[in-house]
Amino acid sequence: MIQVFTESKVAIVGGGKVCKEILKIVLGPVFGNVKSNILGVCDIDDKAKGFLYAKKQGIYTTDDYRELLNFKELNTIVELTGNDRFLQTLRKKKPRGIRLIDHFEAMSLWDFLQIEVKKKTMEEQLCNDVIKTYKLGDKVCAGINKRFEQFSEELSDIVSERTRHLQSVEKMLVRRDQTISQIIQGSTVPTFVINENHIVTHWNKALERMTNQKAENIIGTKNHWKAFYSEDRPCMADLIVDGIDRDGIKEFYGNKASPSLLIKGGYEAEDFFSNIGNTAKWLLFTAAPIRGLDGKIRGSIETLWDTTEQKEAERKIVESYHDMRVSEEKYRTMFDADPNPIIIVDRKTLGILDVNATAVDCYGYSRNEFLVMSFSALVHQSDKEIVQDLKKITLNHSKFYPKKLHTKKGGNLFYVNLHVRSVVFMERDCLIASTPDVTENVEKENLLVQASKMATLGTMVSGIAHELNQPLNVIQVCSDYFMKVIKKNEDINREDLSTMAEEIERNVQRADQVINHMRDFVRQSEVKSEKININAPILDVFKILGQQLRVHRIEVELDLTKDLHSIIANHNRLEQVFMNLVTNAMDALDEKDSQWKDQELRKILKIRSFVENGWVVVTVYDNGTGIPEDIRGKIFEPFFTTKEVGKGVGLGISISYGIVNDYNGTIKVESEVGKGTTFKLSFPAAP
Repeated sequence: MIQVFTESKVAIVGGGKVCKEILKIVLGPVFGNVKSNILGVCDIDDKAKGFLYAKKQGIYTTDDYRELLNFKELNTIVELTGNDRFLQTLRKKKPRGIRLIDHFEAMSLWDFLQIEVKKKTMEEQLCNDVIKTYKLGDKVCAGINKRFEQFSEELSDIVSERTRHLQSVEKMLVRRDQTISQIIQGSTVPTFVINENHIVTHWNKALERMTNQKAENIIGTKNHWKAFYSEDRPCMADLIVDGIDRDGIKEFYGNKASPSLLIKGGYEAEDFFSNIGNTAKWLLFTAAPIRGLDGKIRGSIETLWDTTEQKEAERKIVESYHDMRVSEEKYRTMFDADPNPIIIVDRKTLGILDVNATAVDCYGYSRNEFLVMSFSALVHQSDKEIVQDLKKITLNHSKFYPKKLHTKKGGNLFYVNLHVRSVVFMERDCLIASTPDVTENVEKENLLVQASKMATLGTMVSGIAHELNQPLNVIQVCSDYFMKVIKKNEDINREDLSTMAEEIERNVQRADQVINHMRDFVRQSEVKSEKININAPILDVFKILGQQLRVHRIEVELDLTKDLHSIIANHNRLEQVFMNLVTNAMDALDEKDSQWKDQELRKILKIRSFVENGWVVVTVYDNGTGIPEDIRGKIFEPFFTTKEVGKGVGLGISISYGIVNDYNGTIKVESEVGKGTTFKLSFPAAP
């Protein structure tokens, strides 16, 4: 290898201490001063020892390695920077055909140069000693020198082979270190590494983002504490490097620290830091020793996890459940303490996997009974269509089924709001179902709906009386005729008798229809839903309100599309919705009519049904007073009304809004003061 300097034109990149020692050898008497073979030396530090020595010897120096590449006679580059990244750059930039001796191989070159110097010195000393002691001539000395030279070459070959092996091992270790560095750098877990002297060797991107401390400012220093503390104090990794035992670590972290269950000699702790990257954070950090082949600690690696959100969640849980513990007890306490029944179900089979204590109390089954049941056994027959729908809920999505009938042990029925979310639980696709009992709410809602119906009937009493009065008048006329004939003791013409009997029957049926429809309307409706044509409840509204609308001189325009898609709803409840909307429209039209006074107002109520984007839609329009913009957003609130005291309690529109929502529908309002109002109701078509 020594021929590098005797037979090549060489440029040296890296003018440090090693460069100086090499130059001292090759420019010395052993090599006959091969200064002309050294083309130049480069280093970015113009105070570097080798750089200054080369300059003193009259060798060309520069701080830009690219200038050395311009020498035409250059055929060898010796790289002494020790920087692997720069080495890769140099490999790419150097011209083809130029040999590159990297810093690994250069160390061997230095060794051979030192050996060559020692060999020459010993050879001269040996010859002098032989001549002086044995009085032998130059010829004998030459033979001894030849043998010594052969021995030296054989020894050099052995050293060379050993050196190549060591270089191979060193390069492998460097590549492994590079791989480890890449793994650490690419990890999403904030990580840093210190050596046995507490100097930072690695500071990855994730830790940069967490702490706002750049790696370039931390690596190579002992300033890693600045990322976590306001004053100099050891991190967990420092304690590991110093071999501090458990009691010593406890002095710094108290009961917050504990030995790692996974890493021998490692410790972990969780602590609050008031200023991590300009914000306060809870961090869970684990430090483990890095040991050499001799088992001694050569450094430490520390990883950190931001547990701030988890801590905040734990804080909220602790506020609600004071006695919760970590792991199963914590889960069970929280699970059982929930005021709503919670049932965990296998998504594929719907078999019940777990229930909380509230579910046991609510349904009456023991936990063991639940675990051999299917969730479908809790669902009433009338709502069985949702069972298959549950299996279609995709992971991390939720679905809400309001007011569904469930069955308790013993067969008692009750209403629940079924909230379902698909999750992975214990490595299985599961559904978490919450089933709060809303029976009382449903009953109260029914009472409100019923009260609203009665209030509506109260305002319609004159119209209903008219509907009943007409058939009663016909019956009264026929009855008076019969009484007159009987008093005169006359016979009744058979044809007249038949006509009057038919007239009485027809009007009795008419009255019966009015009474039956009123009875059906005021009857407390069930929550049960079924497929219906939305035109049916619209038309039934006019069986009660038809006469009232005529009395109020309101023109009714019905534009109902035939063969509409069915929807899932309750006929009676939707009739109540349309009854409320028509009643409000009638009030708005009458109010506008009173405002016009001397002008004739054509009062119009228009109802349309149609299909829009696959939804069944109904619009209810009136050209009444309209709704001011400042109160338009309040009309769906309970007990909000603009009517005078005694003329309304503000429940009609609120109840209508709730009913429409129960059937997964929407209700919107568009209005302009003085021009009118349109309510738009949309419902999903039944499957």
